Amino acid sequence: MRHIYISVRKLIEHVSKSGSIENSYMGNNRALEGIDIHKKLQGAENEHYKKEVHLKCEIPYRDINFVIEGRADGIYSVGELFYVDEIKSTHLSVDEIGETNQTHWGQAIFYAYMLCHTKELNQVGIRLRYCQVQTFETIEFIKHLSLDELQEVVYTTLETYYLWAQLKIEWQIAKRNSIKSSKFPFTVYRKGQREMAVAVYQSIQEKNNLLMHAPTGIGKTMSTLYPTVSYMGHKGLEKIYYLTSKSTTKDMTSNAACQMHDKGIRLKTVIITAKEKICFMQECICDKENCLYAEEYYDKINDVLFKAFSSYDLFSRSVIEKIARENKVCPFELTLDLAEMSDLVICDYNYFYDPRAFLKRAFSEENNQQVVLVDEAHNLPDRVREMYSSELTRKDFLEVSVLLKNSFVKEYKSIRKVAAALLSLSKQKDETLFVIADKPESFIRELKKMTQIMDEWLVKSRRNEHYKVILELYFKATSFIKISELYSEDFSFIINKENGVKIKISCINPSEMIRSIDEKVRTVVFFSGTLIPLKYYKNIFGMGEKDHVIKFSSPFSRKKFKLLVDISISIKYKDRNNHLDRICEVINCFVNSKKGNYLIFFPSYQFMESVYEYYIEGYNSDSLFIQKANMSEEEQSQMLSIFSERNDAVVFVVLGGSFSEGIDLKEEKLIGAMILGTGIPMINFQRDLIMQHYEKKYKAGFDFAYRFPGFNKLLQAAGRVIRTEEDVGCVLLVDDRLLDHKYQSLFPENWKNFDRVDNMNQLETKINNFWRENDKDDKR
Repeated sequence: MRHIYISVRKLIEHVSKSGSIENSYMGNNRALEGIDIHKKLQGAENEHYKKEVHLKCEIPYRDINFVIEGRADGIYSVGELFYVDEIKSTHLSVDEIGETNQTHWGQAIFYAYMLCHTKELNQVGIRLRYCQVQTFETIEFIKHLSLDELQEVVYTTLETYYLWAQLKIEWQIAKRNSIKSSKFPFTVYRKGQREMAVAVYQSIQEKNNLLMHAPTGIGKTMSTLYPTVSYMGHKGLEKIYYLTSKSTTKDMTSNAACQMHDKGIRLKTVIITAKEKICFMQECICDKENCLYAEEYYDKINDVLFKAFSSYDLFSRSVIEKIARENKVCPFELTLDLAEMSDLVICDYNYFYDPRAFLKRAFSEENNQQVVLVDEAHNLPDRVREMYSSELTRKDFLEVSVLLKNSFVKEYKSIRKVAAALLSLSKQKDETLFVIADKPESFIRELKKMTQIMDEWLVKSRRNEHYKVILELYFKATSFIKISELYSEDFSFIINKENGVKIKISCINPSEMIRSIDEKVRTVVFFSGTLIPLKYYKNIFGMGEKDHVIKFSSPFSRKKFKLLVDISISIKYKDRNNHLDRICEVINCFVNSKKGNYLIFFPSYQFMESVYEYYIEGYNSDSLFIQKANMSEEEQSQMLSIFSERNDAVVFVVLGGSFSEGIDLKEEKLIGAMILGTGIPMINFQRDLIMQHYEKKYKAGFDFAYRFPGFNKLLQAAGRVIRTEEDVGCVLLVDDRLLDHKYQSLFPENWKNFDRVDNMNQLETKINNFWRENDKDDKR
């Protein structure tokens, strides 16, 4: 007999879905209130009352054995009769509560049926209790049901779910068979690719995390994805999450999934697109009054999902939008529902790591049947720092308080107290920017009082004309409180008095955050072509002693790649504008050594524009293009198309921006890149705090805060040039600091044989010799 495993909650939620999407604010304290009420009611029972009882039962129905488990709120007995206790919190008054909630009764009936099987009972009682969260007034409903009566409800529920169960079982068999009969999608492994795949498979098997420096050309996407899929088919995994930081990397991963599909490997794959991007409406207001795609969503969705799951394997953005339009359902909620059912989910880092945006359905509890693959992992530390930082502005509190002053005095006063507490904090020191020595308990206390008062107001005042702006401030405040509860030596509270008073809790060291989140899944694989030095990344990812670290060499021929380092120019901030003429001369020499497309990387927009203005006055600029600040995705795409349409383009871009990584310019699309500077981030107060933290911890403050992140940008930008075994290209680094041994020690293996240049004659000679030699090889 075939088996399917499902929890009571998921089963009942599936069969009882109904209604529309209602994302109007329902009260942020509800979950906490519910937990508190459960504890109080359970604690009031006698010593024979058993709370949080885990139940598991196998129920054969038709040709499927349903293995169902869940946790009953309580089990107790009256005489010889056992009762299942189900507790629910509610904001409704006791008079408004009815006894017909099928979801609540459905869960309780399943627990009762499972209890009958566990204890071999013929009858059981059910007590369904509702507790009003404000008054703590409780009302209870009691039923006594025989085993036959319980079984009738259980079988009716399983019949409703049967087709879904059958579809899932058949899919699991088809998926596993397709994987077991598959081979690596490519005929030949690239250099290092087999070793990388084996390392991934072994780490999953051992339940360890893995960190891999894998230069461009090994085929990182397939080398990580295929062994994980293979483990899923042979040993069993519930789900694979492939995390990226850029949409271009999502496309590459989607292409890899398609390549596996073309080789007969079947996976249900979902690509998550941000809500703001995929929403069909002008504004994301998720309720039936404002969005026709929210109306009756839950009445429709099971049928929509069943049809979609039966019809598609790859759920790209275009496929999801097509299904959503045809069935008039929300495309984002549809994406999340599909993700819950799928085998491979391709999404941004924040769906796993961000405390405000993570997939609660997937990561609320530990699950050792899930594997997370983190692509371009060098981006993760700063992203996690952002996710675990939060800022409040006194001006926002003052502006919102004015809106409430005349009609809502209690709310007005609570907000003004927060503003006053923040002003008081700002007077601790005369400096414009400073760190508060200790956690500002009094300020946070006032902030919590305000959110409690505003929580009640937001539930009752949905029609208020200022509701949206007040809700926005409330969410900022609750976010600040949530992050402040994590406060440790890895965080700092910063006061900023520039343009008004602000307070920020800033994550300085993200390693503990990353480590604690990674523990929720079986294995996390971090990989990138620029994880240098590996010890730095192992530390900052919070990895343990049992976790593995591997460094791979570039698979490409060194004859086809030339690295030059021009040490005759200082690109330090204080020096760079003194060398505009020389920089333009070097650029002109570099791009005219061979006709082709070139990228020129600059440390800032301001400096890039200064060089651009100087260059167009003295040199041919017919094929010169420049990146603009804040370019839209469409504008970036148009600029990227230049490399396909031309063979003489010189494109000025900013180092560390959208053209530094995640773009794949193969063969003649790009033959050279010139990089000005060491890539170090802009020196600022925040970076200096990071430096001080790591100086105190490891005596390596400047390395952790500036040198290592900066060098990573150089590696990423240089990595745009050689993308395939056929590519030939040249990279020119320009900065006298790069001759320092602290930078030299970071150079990867394929950079060790670089050529140093310190004058124009040397530069011209070495570049021309390189192209001449490769032209000879091509002719041979």
